[in-house]
Amino acid sequence: MKKMIKYSLGLMVALCLTSCDSLLEEDTDSFPSAAVVYATNESVESALAGCYHELLNYHCFGSDYMTIFCTTGGTCANTSSSYVDMRAMKVSPDDKYVGRHFKSYYSVIANCNDLLDKIDDSGASDEMKQRAKGEAHLLRGMMYFNLVRAFGGVPLRLTPITSENLDMARSTAEECYEQIISDLTTAAELLPEKNPLDGRPNKYAAHALLAKTYLTLAGNEEGSPYWQKCIDEAQKVYGKYQLVTLQELYNPQNRNTAESIIEIQFSDVNANTYTQGIAPASSDYTPNQASDPYGRYRPSKYIFDTWQGQYPGDPRIEEGIIYNSYTTKGGTSTTKIYPAYNSSSGSSRMYVYLKKFLDSRYVAQYTTQNFIYLRYADVLLMLAEATNEVSGPEAAYKYVNEVLARARNSATPAAEQPANWSGMTKQEFRKRIMYERLYEMIGEQTEFFDLRRRGPQFLLDYWIAHNAHPTNCTNPSSAKYKDDWFECTMDMAKRGMLLPFPTIEINSNNLISDSDQNPGY
Repeated sequence: MKKMIKYSLGLMVALCLTSCDSLLEEDTDSFPSAAVVYATNESVESALAGCYHELLNYHCFGSDYMTIFCTTGGTCANTSSSYVDMRAMKVSPDDKYVGRHFKSYYSVIANCNDLLDKIDDSGASDEMKQRAKGEAHLLRGMMYFNLVRAFGGVPLRLTPITSENLDMARSTAEECYEQIISDLTTAAELLPEKNPLDGRPNKYAAHALLAKTYLTLAGNEEGSPYWQKCIDEAQKVYGKYQLVTLQELYNPQNRNTAESIIEIQFSDVNANTYTQGIAPASSDYTPNQASDPYGRYRPSKYIFDTWQGQYPGDPRIEEGIIYNSYTTKGGTSTTKIYPAYNSSSGSSRMYVYLKKFLDSRYVAQYTTQNFIYLRYADVLLMLAEATNEVSGPEAAYKYVNEVLARARNSATPAAEQPANWSGMTKQEFRKRIMYERLYEMIGEQTEFFDLRRRGPQFLLDYWIAHNAHPTNCTNPSSAKYKDDWFECTMDMAKRGMLLPFPTIEINSNNLISDSDQNPGY
């Protein structure tokens, strides 16, 4: 029987609009009126900051985004026994991480809806109103883009929450994408070329996210009009950012580099768990640690060996991956890991570690490092993929080769690999570009989406190749070290295209029932 669980998104809006210091102490009688919240440029800026606040929450980009999309992405193992089902794409609709992550997006959306509903009647300047509306539209579009790719069609909340609209049915995925395109198009029209606040998005960020939306909509359809739409939007971004060296990019102390397009801004007040999730315990990589990092999100042996076999000596591996061994804190001993260490019984040492974006300032649990949601290399790879579909590989090489050249030139002297692409058929380019995205973006939580947007057959083919990798442990001493964890059937691939629709939303929304659950769950 449906549980009558109700939660007030209106309350969350009000909470996010109060100061961070008093976030949990305020009672509803003390909340400022809309006339006060939107009275001046300064107060509108504070309200806009509230739209960003939930992004920093532990349940959003602070931790759960990584937990969910690294673990289910297909290129990284999770060496914690708590996530065996999630790794195998058998995550339950009751999963607490999925449920609370889903809700966190709606907190951002609620704040954006409140701002967009009230700002036109505010006392702020026209310039302030325009920028604030542009940022709110971009954030709302971004949240729905994450939601629809992960869960399919979701309730489209576009106005502030009231008792009359608290229950809302799922919209179709097509309706969600229409709204995303509308939001991002509006954002591109309203946002300035350069945002006056460091780290905030500009109009080119909206165009870049639109390009990614169209790339996703193109799916695996040859001749889809969305390929050209992707190119059109990405070309508006081309040359507006620049690739930086891997050393600059991978060092999280370098915030908002020339490559960053959308970057989540963390701080001492709101920090994240990325380094805790990837760094080896008691190693020289975190010399100031007071407690061990978990080091649980680890590139799979399949993707590492395939990558190294494709590009031996790739600086992206040298700068971004810890492999063979690492020294313990203080350099007192060496721990041997994959591929130098191998075992048929399985071990945490049977995986390499991510080094890219590892923050050496880590002390315990959190660091203040930012999270890059979208960067320029991604746009170049989008341009390469879409151009190949429209015009063939000859016109597409230039874009992917810019990314490869940056990798080579990040070494001194310049490395030989990854070599420029040439001499491919359209079909060869299509397959290679999908794996190139996995190599370039590994650990950045894009893999889940990239492995699915080409359809269930592409996902299934990847699972089969992963499971067949010769160094996988098929019968380890602990299930958490088992590599061949994908059930390779078309039914499972179709199920794995989406996460389960969260039980917490079904139980709290009278217009959604168990019959609305995603296929296969």
